[in-house]
Amino acid sequence: MDTKNRIKSFLHTFFVIKEEDFYLSNKVIIHDFKKNPGLYHIAKKRRIDVEEVYNIVKTHDINVLNTNIIKLMESK
Repeated sequence: MDTKNRIKSFLHTFFVIKEEDFYLSNKVIIHDFKKNPGLYHIAKKRRIDVEEVYNIVKTHDINVLNTNIIKLMESK
């Protein structure tokens, strides 16, 4: 495997692991949002700032998108 492919593989693995780690760390809030979207009630229920809920949901969505793109790239 040449250097370019090794770097690409490393980056893909990094993003997949990052997505999984982030999900595991925040799955309660992510599941709350999936069940009943709404930042305020989740923030109140979990006693955190609305901005923190927003950032968790946004980051999760970006991580899922990155992982899906990686899977598409690897399937070619």
